[in-house]
Amino acid sequence: MNTTVDKFVERVNHTLEELLSADSFDVLGTKAGSPIEEGYLYAVKDGGKRIRPICVYLGALSTGKPIEEKHLDALVNLASMVELVHSYSLVHDDLPAMDNDDYRRGKLSTHKKYGEANGILIGDGLLTIAMLTALGFEQGEDYIAGAKMIAEGALNMVSGQVYDLADGPKDYNTIYNLKTAELIARSFKAGARCMGAGAEAVHRAGEFGHHLGMAFQLADDLLDDGTETSLVTEKGREYVKEMLKEETDKATSIAKGLSNADMLTDFATKLFKRTK
Repeated sequence: MNTTVDKFVERVNHTLEELLSADSFDVLGTKAGSPIEEGYLYAVKDGGKRIRPICVYLGALSTGKPIEEKHLDALVNLASMVELVHSYSLVHDDLPAMDNDDYRRGKLSTHKKYGEANGILIGDGLLTIAMLTALGFEQGEDYIAGAKMIAEGALNMVSGQVYDLADGPKDYNTIYNLKTAELIARSFKAGARCMGAGAEAVHRAGEFGHHLGMAFQLADDLLDDGTETSLVTEKGREYVKEMLKEETDKATSIAKGLSNADMLTDFATKLFKRTK
């Protein structure tokens, strides 16, 4: 995508591997080595595009403020936190009581590899590690506010899943907003706030992220095989394609008023056109 973005993702991946290494866990004074610890790394490594960590970084870039090393350390920590939150949600989404998926990112879903009970615990552990990651960093006002935004996004995902699992007609706009767009929007806002941006700049970054997040979920629907109930199965592919274009257009329009507009627009366009 971009050399600086790629380097940021590499740094996040390295941080995640360190956080989830078996050497990082100490249970009652002994090195941990259970399937749970192995499962943490299995659920996070070797898969995914790190979209939400990238959103944290692009949120920072959208402010136009120079990213110094102290900012970069904080941004990597927030990006690692949000990826752990996202990974926990996928582990739980795949469980038999939720979407009951056997595969994720081309390999066995976590509960299929480690067992259903361990799958629940691995998801629980990843969310807890996300909170520990947030807390295990030098606490500044802007950083704390950014971490809180991401935690709020995690809570909104729970509400979105409740709506998704409920019987009766589904309000997909609400479900997609809560389950997908909110965490992406808050990742952008967290990145902007971490840079010390004011309320208006943080709001605009979040607004861009909201439309990007809605577009991301709509594109996912179009890439699905059609076996899952979604807006595509209810309204048809052409309807969803039009919605996807509208959300992408809204995002790119907002990007024009932000710093690094070309990079933000390129990111939105690539998500719009993605094929997997």
